[in-house]
Amino acid sequence: MQFIYKQLRLGFLGLFFVGLLAACQSTPEVKSPFNAEQIATLKDQGFRQTEDGWELSFTDKLLFDFGASSLTAPSRSAILKISAALLKVGIIHMRVEGHTDNEGAEVLNNKLSLARANAVADAMGVAGIARDNIVVNGLGMSKPVASNATKAGQAENRRVTVIVSAP
Repeated sequence: MQFIYKQLRLGFLGLFFVGLLAACQSTPEVKSPFNAEQIATLKDQGFRQTEDGWELSFTDKLLFDFGASSLTAPSRSAILKISAALLKVGIIHMRVEGHTDNEGAEVLNNKLSLARANAVADAMGVAGIARDNIVVNGLGMSKPVASNATKAGQAENRRVTVIVSAP
């Protein structure tokens, strides 16, 4: 009987130490697909990290006039600057999403948002990012960032967002 107790005690001690060792092991850290220089560049250019990847920050989104898909000179200049910075650190794949406010028919807004995204992607292509590396989506009025109840909110919703999810 004493032998059985001794075996049980050794078994419990063994399980205790195995559990203790398991608790001491840390979970592996999720490695970012971006290196420190790429992350610094994304931050410097106004991108913020989201669950979808690195997204151009709210204040730096590219805004469009009502019903327009052509880039303004300041927007074109900003795209060239951002593209050059991304290319310099080897970030060459991205997604460009076009958006609209809630004015007009859904079908027209979907076409307009796609035209806006293509305008930005084309400008990035001129800047040196291979157009084949840019996925373009027109999301219409489906993802507003501001209330469409005001003119200011509508203006904020007429935008293109650039998302980088892999270098």
